[in-house]
Amino acid sequence: MRHSRVRFAAVVAGLILLLVVTGFADDYLVIKKKDGASQRVPLKFNPDQIESLHVEPGQPGVPAAKDEEPPEAARPEEPEGAPTAPMILRQGGQAPVRGLPQQSQEQESARDQGARTTQPPAQERQRSEAPAAGPKKVEQAAIPAPGKGFSVNIYKLPDNIKALPDYSAFPPVGTTTCDRINLEPSKGENDPGGLPENTNGLGLRFMGMFMVSGEGIFKWRLQSKDGARMHIDDKTVIENDGVHESASKTAYVHLAEGIHTVIIDSFNSQGAPLLKLFLQPPMGPEQVFSSTAGAVGWKEPDKPYDVLWGQVYFVPKGNYPEGPDFSQLSPIGRLITPSLDLTGTTGFVGLPGKKEMVGVRYQGFFNVQGAGIFAFRLVADSFARLTIGKQSIVETASSSKSDQSRLGWAFLQQGSYPITVDYFNPQGDPKLQLYVTAPTNKEELFAPAEVLEGFSAESSELSLIPAFVYFIKPNTKTLPNYNKMTPAGMFFTKAIDYPINRGTREFSGVPKREDWLGLRFYVKFTLSDQEAGNYKFRLVCDDVARLIVGKKMVLNADQLGKLQDVSGSVALPAGSHEMFLDYMQGTGPSALQLYITSPGGEEKVFAFQ
Repeated sequence: MRHSRVRFAAVVAGLILLLVVTGFADDYLVIKKKDGASQRVPLKFNPDQIESLHVEPGQPGVPAAKDEEPPEAARPEEPEGAPTAPMILRQGGQAPVRGLPQQSQEQESARDQGARTTQPPAQERQRSEAPAAGPKKVEQAAIPAPGKGFSVNIYKLPDNIKALPDYSAFPPVGTTTCDRINLEPSKGENDPGGLPENTNGLGLRFMGMFMVSGEGIFKWRLQSKDGARMHIDDKTVIENDGVHESASKTAYVHLAEGIHTVIIDSFNSQGAPLLKLFLQPPMGPEQVFSSTAGAVGWKEPDKPYDVLWGQVYFVPKGNYPEGPDFSQLSPIGRLITPSLDLTGTTGFVGLPGKKEMVGVRYQGFFNVQGAGIFAFRLVADSFARLTIGKQSIVETASSSKSDQSRLGWAFLQQGSYPITVDYFNPQGDPKLQLYVTAPTNKEELFAPAEVLEGFSAESSELSLIPAFVYFIKPNTKTLPNYNKMTPAGMFFTKAIDYPINRGTREFSGVPKREDWLGLRFYVKFTLSDQEAGNYKFRLVCDDVARLIVGKKMVLNADQLGKLQDVSGSVALPAGSHEMFLDYMQGTGPSALQLYITSPGGEEKVFAFQ
């Protein structure tokens, strides 16, 4: 019965012992018996090393091991009121053990006395005071403040490591700091410093925060021998894992202005390590990235409507005869430009180091003062399309291997207009230019910050003749019925006087249009009694023209491609009259002149007076 009680008490003591916090050397296991007596068992090792505690029944006739049963003198009785749970006692002043009630001074004194009577040998005591064997623990380095460089955790990995481990799963063996990641000892480049001499199985984690001034698309390049991985703002942007020779991987990341985090994991299996991080800003050369200096992008202009905003797309390889569908792609970032003038070898302004299989959708607004027909010329080496509002103005083909120049026209009244230019560059250096010609100005590079000037709003109130413009299908043989067509725009002129030797085939107000053009000049006038009479009209025309006064056809020149001089007359009574002069220009020389001779007067060029 006595042995059963002892075994039961020992089991209970062992279970509770696992919850007790241990301290320094000279420790004892105190067992409280059911009859009130207690027993102290000296521990010859650090209590932290206890894994389990149990009772083994003794064999009849076999004496207990010498160290397993201390002498009776080493088992002083516990004072009355001592706790029933086992505890660890320590030499010297006793502090209460976590999880147990505090003891009285008498109880502490009794334990001290018992401890002095059961001191282990000095050699055993020294061994129990020694720390447990194992590698020294190093705290994980914290991410430094923005602009304070990288903090670096150093790990010892197996020499035959094949892939990046999860560094958050185990502690580092050391830490260091650096501003740049530029590690290639064979070239004397040793950032970061403080690495172990043996770099076999070397693992590194770089953590930092950097400031971006402005915004834009940044090109990151990570060069490594063996595995490397880069995260920006908790997103993996570069993956170059595995055992391999020196290789670079790139990523294009649009970064907004502000603070961003970066984490880079790497490992080196065998031999000298190599790890470098480069950054190329939206405008500027590639350099080794400095976390202290941060990154600089482009600044948003004071007037956002004075630039074109470009959404950038990386287009999958393939054939796009009508250009890629940008609505099915996700933009990787945006850029800005004051005008469209991509030429030479500079590539896309705002997109560093990337030219091929790139699509850009430029969008913005521009203003028109007055009204008129504006000519837009689009120059591109591949697919490009100009849209104003919802109207497609001009487009270039994607199958061409040389520069294309295409014209489109738009009649614009005073106001603000949205503009979109889609462009796709499959290979080589990009080529994209957009020009505009106002009704009364010369051609110039289109820039949304510049106001386009048309005819002033007062033009219709002056002594000017309005002309409606029609774009005619090529190879049309006869004069169309303009009553059934929608005019492409209009302009105003002082007189109908466009001689064949005027030095150009253009009509003022219809810039850049030289072929297959239709015009309708409209005049409404009133004659007094003194002005009434027989009026003579003469028409000099190359191609086709027709003059109608009231409801009478007065002149008809219908020989397409020939210079004609025809005359006719009409009696005009006093009152209000309408006159229409319809004209069609094909190809080749163009001429249109209208003369009038009033009753008793001389012939002169027709002008609205």
